[in-house]
Amino acid sequence: MSKKRILAVDDDATALNALRQILSQKGYEVSTAPEGDAALEILAQQTFDLAILDVGLPGMSGFDLCREIRKNPATQDLPVIFLTAKSLLMDMAEGEDAGSDLYLIKPVLATKLLNMVGMFLNNEAPLAKKRRPATNA
Repeated sequence: MSKKRILAVDDDATALNALRQILSQKGYEVSTAPEGDAALEILAQQTFDLAILDVGLPGMSGFDLCREIRKNPATQDLPVIFLTAKSLLMDMAEGEDAGSDLYLIKPVLATKLLNMVGMFLNNEAPLAKKRRPATNA
């Protein structure tokens, strides 16, 4: 069985390294990007099982990055978790509108993060749903 691949996007290098370490220790293969444009370049070249995005990114926001992921047929079904310090209800609503699957507020316990990631990446888990394309009915 191959390792599950995760793309983590955060402009805070310390947070990004901590996230990479937590996920790598659990056996996930982690690629990182410091901003949205770099993340889109990586997504164009590689496939992933999950993306974890910060909202406050330089250039395009995490919300805009998520919208770009959803627009692209190659990545539209990629599960997206927001992991951010933005905790207002309007931020959470915008995350949902952008197409995220889960919105977690920093700081988050490593065990909670790993449980949520596992629920998306384990095919038997409840969050491992396949995205259904929108129908134009």
